[in-house]
Amino acid sequence: MQKLVLPLLIASLALAACGQSNNAANQTQTAAQAPAPTSVTGTISLKVPAPVGPTAQLKLSLTNVSLKPEITIAQSTTSPGQLPAQFNLPFEPGKIDQNALYVLNVELIDGERRYVAPRQYPVITRGSLSKVDVVMTPEPTASEKLDAEYAGLERAIGGMKRSQGASEDETSTTAWDGFFDGKNGLRYIREITDYGDKGRTNFYYAYRDGKPMAVVQERVPAMAERANAVTRAGWDEAGTLVVKTKKEGGNISVLADAEAKTLHDRAVAKYDVISKRTPK
Repeated sequence: MQKLVLPLLIASLALAACGQSNNAANQTQTAAQAPAPTSVTGTISLKVPAPVGPTAQLKLSLTNVSLKPEITIAQSTTSPGQLPAQFNLPFEPGKIDQNALYVLNVELIDGERRYVAPRQYPVITRGSLSKVDVVMTPEPTASEKLDAEYAGLERAIGGMKRSQGASEDETSTTAWDGFFDGKNGLRYIREITDYGDKGRTNFYYAYRDGKPMAVVQERVPAMAERANAVTRAGWDEAGTLVVKTKKEGGNISVLADAEAKTLHDRAVAKYDVISKRTPK
């Protein structure tokens, strides 16, 4: 009986090994027969959900980043509608080098707002799939960047040297403060003109490298503490007008370019005078 068991065991092991070999061969054959992808697909979503305008544009590009310079294999620009949304970026399989590294670049432009993916998404080769779920985050707009710069400057004036002055005429009294830092000279001017029973006007001028960065104008009724009208204009480092708003009561409108230019010219004139009043 023992003599019979051993041959049977050997035969069973041989059959099992044969089966495993056949399964491996079948898997290899299946993988070889799997069709090569012809598109990159997936979904686009925002990390913080937000509505997207009807004119928003979704830009996709498939790029070979192993080459210098990098080469774009396929690209498209579409209207995504509301997010999350699905996408499909076709490409020519014959242009794919299996030894190269490919990434999907995604950009969403919605008016002034730009959304980007905070990381790259490898696809297709080197173990990466042709389907990805892309999560995007917003970049600060030009106006948001300027607002942050202006707020930072306002916080910093407490540590700057100050120059002061005043003047008056038959209808008003004006007082001003100029704030200087040791490296960049005059950075900020605060000017208040009091018209008595007609209220007062406050101007705040901010400067970058000796040029107007922002102007805020407030109109305050007599005996009131808060402004009932605020006009704001701001310029980026290239001198482009990026902040232009008027608020009167509960209404907000776009500041006309001519009005913004008037504020800009006023800021230049104030700088020419007060920058010479360096504090001792």
